[in-house]
Amino acid sequence: MSKERGSHKIPEWAKGDPLMEWYATTIWGKRIVDDDKLFEIMSLQIFQAGLTWRLILSRWSAFRKAFKEWNIDKVASFGSNDVKRLLNDASIIRNRKKIEACISNARIIQTIKKEHSTFCYWFYDELKGDDLNTLQLILKKTFKFIGPEIARMWLMASGRILPDI
Repeated sequence: MSKERGSHKIPEWAKGDPLMEWYATTIWGKRIVDDDKLFEIMSLQIFQAGLTWRLILSRWSAFRKAFKEWNIDKVASFGSNDVKRLLNDASIIRNRKKIEACISNARIIQTIKKEHSTFCYWFYDELKGDDLNTLQLILKKTFKFIGPEIARMWLMASGRILPDI
């Protein structure tokens, strides 16, 4: 049985850690209505690959600062000097492939927004499929550095599919 804080159940994986409990009760599994926030959650899932979510949460503010509050247009405009700046920023995860994937994904999202009005609308209402396998395949084909596990975690974190808690 989950420990409860207010009206939100705290999943087992978050219990006992205030930062994880905050994430589990304020963000995890909830529909996102802001394009930049949806991009942020996707990007943080990319950075988490091979690491712990606790580590990512502990650097949340640093990521927000380094990636210009995850503003899609600003990140899409990043060039080689920005990549160098990020690779030298010890407050974030310094992985070139992950950094470059986030920049590339911001550009892909700009295209999605031109075609579908908003990224959130595309993600929640236009993206076809309700089953995990179909959604994972579409996301893997659409974005950089999004494999099945990153896609699954992003889909759950953003409330697109039910979290397995």
